[in-house]
Amino acid sequence: MEFGALFYQVLTLFLLILVGWGVRRLGLFTDEVTTGVSRFLVNVALPALVIDSMQIPFDPALAREGAMLALAAGAYYAGTILFALVFPRLIRARPDERAVFAFLVVFSNTGFMGYPVVRAIWGEKAVFLAAIYNLLFSLLIFTVGVLLLTGAKAGWKEVSPRVLLSPGIVSVAVGLSLFFLSVQLPEVIGGPIAMLGGLTTPLSMIVIGALLARLDPRTIFGNVRVYLYAGVRLLLLPLAALVLLRPFVTDPLVLGVCVVLAAMPGATNAALFAEEYGVNPELASQSVFITTLFCIATIPWIAGLVA
Repeated sequence: MEFGALFYQVLTLFLLILVGWGVRRLGLFTDEVTTGVSRFLVNVALPALVIDSMQIPFDPALAREGAMLALAAGAYYAGTILFALVFPRLIRARPDERAVFAFLVVFSNTGFMGYPVVRAIWGEKAVFLAAIYNLLFSLLIFTVGVLLLTGAKAGWKEVSPRVLLSPGIVSVAVGLSLFFLSVQLPEVIGGPIAMLGGLTTPLSMIVIGALLARLDPRTIFGNVRVYLYAGVRLLLLPLAALVLLRPFVTDPLVLGVCVVLAAMPGATNAALFAEEYGVNPELASQSVFITTLFCIATIPWIAGLVA
């Protein structure tokens, strides 16, 4: 396992966060710019990343492994969604924190960090499985994720069904259709989509840094509940996935990819979505920062259990 490459990927993300912090402190990113870039990421760059990740020729054997992974990931997400409904109260989160913590329990950084991590451990075959996993992620984040965030202030019944037609959901449908039909987009279309998707990781990290720059440095490390969340996100959830999935998932690669992706830090999208819907983006950025910091130590340990 190339743990040096793994550490390099995590360090790269941190350097981009520092860039975002610096440009906000220098005044190059205002609050309005940060909000605009967040909306661009959620509505344009992230959907493009989803479509681009599924530009893979169809293979029946890979499809069977992908189906097994989809079932395992579905079971994992079902469990985390149920746990997310009670976790904020278990840690006595304030009312303005509950929606963000619930979101962060369910969604980890399976895309921006997940792809390079599984590639470093298992190679290109694991990237395909991670793409299947991220299809579920994309489907859920634009439905369940939005419900978890907006429900905190508008109530579950007030969430607009138009979310089902959001760019994220449409991109999942398009990407999955192209994969099963083995349709490769022409370069004149696929090239720009790939370029837009490639903006997601650097811009999202820069936005997180810009959001962190709003905070008093003492508050970044001062919320005890963030550390409780970090322990759950980085250790409890992947270990639970390993114990509960191992009796049913016989393919070691499928099991390993599921567990390692469950060990990723809080989803970068948490800060972007929280900014988009006006639900405590500072807490989301703080939680993503802390879990990304700690995952430098926890991901190699979790990977060692399954790789």
